[in-house]
Amino acid sequence: MKYGRVDVSGPNECPEEGRLPDAGPPSPADHLREVFYRMGLNDKEIVALSGAHTLGRSRPERSGWGKPETKYTKDGPGTPGGQSWTVQWLKFDNSYFKDIKAKRDEDLLVLPTDAVLFEDSSFKVYAEKYAEDQETFFKDYAEAHAKLSNLGAKFDPPEVCL
Repeated sequence: MKYGRVDVSGPNECPEEGRLPDAGPPSPADHLREVFYRMGLNDKEIVALSGAHTLGRSRPERSGWGKPETKYTKDGPGTPGGQSWTVQWLKFDNSYFKDIKAKRDEDLLVLPTDAVLFEDSSFKVYAEKYAEDQETFFKDYAEAHAKLSNLGAKFDPPEVCL
């Protein structure tokens, strides 16, 4: 973990906001790479970060995807509704990869950028591994999340790393 992260003084110092992957042309895999490669992330990190979909849910009125509610979200905490990627959508684990691979439940959300993790040969290597090995997923996710979180960050003093 790095200490000494320096906050920016205003929005003019922030990088321009980019769009989250939305399965744009020419394909979901190409779009994921276009979005994440420009940040210096690789295929392994893209797949690991996609595993964050193990948490939460999507609402059709906000995302264009999902059902208004499902058997998993109709009585959920907070505002009920939406469609989750996993049955236990408040638990961080590797069920996202297991559920996409199994393709077994129409109440679970699978976006084109989710499905492509098991269709693209480079992504599939990691998605298969994470479906089988939760500890490897946790390790790789933590590393990719830290890398993503520190993109463009300034540290003072810059050489301090613990």
